[in-house]
Amino acid sequence: MRDVRYEHLGASLYVPATHKDLAGILAHGRDNARSLIFCTEDAVSPETVTWAVSRLAKALRDSPAPEHFLRFVRPRNPFVLNQLLSAPGVIDAIDGIVIPKFDATSAGDWQKVLEQHNPALPVMPTIETADIFTEAGTLSTLGAIQQLQNPVPCLRIGANDLLGTIGLKRQPGQTIYDTPLRGVMERLITLARPAGFEISAPVCDLFGEPETLSREVAQDIAWGLWAKTCIHPQQIEIVETLLSKSLREQHPQASALKERSEAVFQANGQMLEQTCHQHWAKRVFALHAAIAQ
Repeated sequence: MRDVRYEHLGASLYVPATHKDLAGILAHGRDNARSLIFCTEDAVSPETVTWAVSRLAKALRDSPAPEHFLRFVRPRNPFVLNQLLSAPGVIDAIDGIVIPKFDATSAGDWQKVLEQHNPALPVMPTIETADIFTEAGTLSTLGAIQQLQNPVPCLRIGANDLLGTIGLKRQPGQTIYDTPLRGVMERLITLARPAGFEISAPVCDLFGEPETLSREVAQDIAWGLWAKTCIHPQQIEIVETLLSKSLREQHPQASALKERSEAVFQANGQMLEQTCHQHWAKRVFALHAAIAQ
């Protein structure tokens, strides 16, 4: 099992388990995505779930382990997770699990299956239930995540589910920061990051609007979100290009903090302070090293 870290994720492409070229994408990846998430949840209609799960398990068993990208599965529910992890060869063929609709209520059912099969398998809980709309609910969800034995490379944000909960749909030209979810994301960042959790930015489902996606990724980066869900292959290059460009721009200041001994100094018109900015600099180094590989 490979060591899965936040900086390895980059643009994560969702692929329905019903995709016509499932076997090819499992084996060879798609459009240089650094991570792929094979979904049996919302992307699969109820009447095809059984077929999709069986098809995904077989394709994973038959596919050679890739070297240049990570493979995750997104089960529909704990029952489907048990089906997948019980299938021969599946655990050895994946790098982790993306758990949908994770909260304190569902946590126990997920945890039971994970502990039964492999408590070392990395998991990424998706935060997309109404609990996240309150501070108490957010803290309860984070507490449930902290009870997991499995490593948690990051938390994912299910923006469409959250918007659907309040009867909204993103409109053309809107970034996620132009919707009521801005406050939800602020709360999650300020509560989850101090608790040690990284966060992946949500999908921009306006895949025909590259300018909107670019504006959204710029805001993701400003808020310290260095991984992002993608639902269309043409989004991958945009996300990865912007992530790489920003890391190259930030790397010199991070290096200055490492190389200089002054407590406070200026670089390119900005104040840098050793006690305040070391955590930021370490993240930049780790992320920059990942894209430089």
